[in-house]
Amino acid sequence: MAYRSGSMWHRIKYSFLGLPRVVKTLIIVQAALWLLMLILSGGDLGQWLGAQFAFDPARFGHGRAWLPLTYMWFHYGRDLFGFIFDVIILWSLGGLFAARWRSNHFLFFYVACGVIAALVDGLLYWLFPGTFFMPVMGSSGAAFGLFTAFYFVYGDMPVSILGSKPMKGKTVFYLLLGLEVVFFIAGTNPFFGVQAGGLLAGWLLVTGRWRPNKLKKWLQDRSAGLRKEREMRKRNMRVVH
Repeated sequence: MAYRSGSMWHRIKYSFLGLPRVVKTLIIVQAALWLLMLILSGGDLGQWLGAQFAFDPARFGHGRAWLPLTYMWFHYGRDLFGFIFDVIILWSLGGLFAARWRSNHFLFFYVACGVIAALVDGLLYWLFPGTFFMPVMGSSGAAFGLFTAFYFVYGDMPVSILGSKPMKGKTVFYLLLGLEVVFFIAGTNPFFGVQAGGLLAGWLLVTGRWRPNKLKKWLQDRSAGLRKEREMRKRNMRVVH
């Protein structure tokens, strides 16, 4: 039994050491800051750090322009599940994409997804202030940006979760998204705004539709496809007496 336990930690160790340097650095930084927030949680210094670096949509427009960039490096000390989820996504998918892309391209994608996710959360607060008003910390926006990239690039790859029967990556994507929507409806997911923003950011960056000309062409193609579908339905309609 001791040998098996050592073997598991051995695999974890070498899995981490085999990650690209940029991913290892991101994991170490987020782990260190999470431990710091855990140690300081409940104290005045911990509350001060949260007030200074968490993304608070109500305070973002009042001279705190750094919040969309800083919130993604910190996690609430008592939010162990959120921290582990973000790190697992970064560990597994970050290693995949950092090896596929250059390190600086991956870092730009990761940070850009986090920043855009915060801006979307701020927009949702402006539109629905009674729903999206909670300050947030964590890299959920960047994690969901990576997950969206995985959907488009590796969506047909078989994925096994905790020894489950392998399923397509797209299926895992929809299951996770559905769970987050259910938690949001139940009122237990304050990070839904940044998660939705991360999905949007990942879609824009991976598809290149952040460029106005590509987005315009995509919208035109979608509109033409919908018109064609409506015409086909009209042709197939029959009058029943």
